[in-house]
Amino acid sequence: MIEKLEKLLNVKISEDFPRNPELCIYTQSTVDGYELYIVTNDEQKINWEEDVYYYEPSFDDLIERIKDVIYNYDDEKTVIYCSDIEQFFNEYEIEDYVEQHTENEDEDE
Repeated sequence: MIEKLEKLLNVKISEDFPRNPELCIYTQSTVDGYELYIVTNDEQKINWEEDVYYYEPSFDDLIERIKDVIYNYDDEKTVIYCSDIEQFFNEYEIEDYVEQHTENEDEDE
């Protein structure tokens, strides 16, 4: 199902860390055992106020971040690293999103 989302958004989402990804989605543990969720454009300069989540970011939050990256990095295909695709991209949410946006494209034609 992730392939359909990739095709719709013209992105590549990979669990293998690619060279220079435009967006990274992963978890990081704190020294006292808490898990943080990171969604960042630059792993070297994490913006703690905008890139770090105490709770797992929603599918909609992730889609918005991906759209921002697509808009800002007008590359042929945006490359996204995701440490665990199944965790962050629920199959049912992907299916709903793809169906809604495919229907909207069909209506526009």
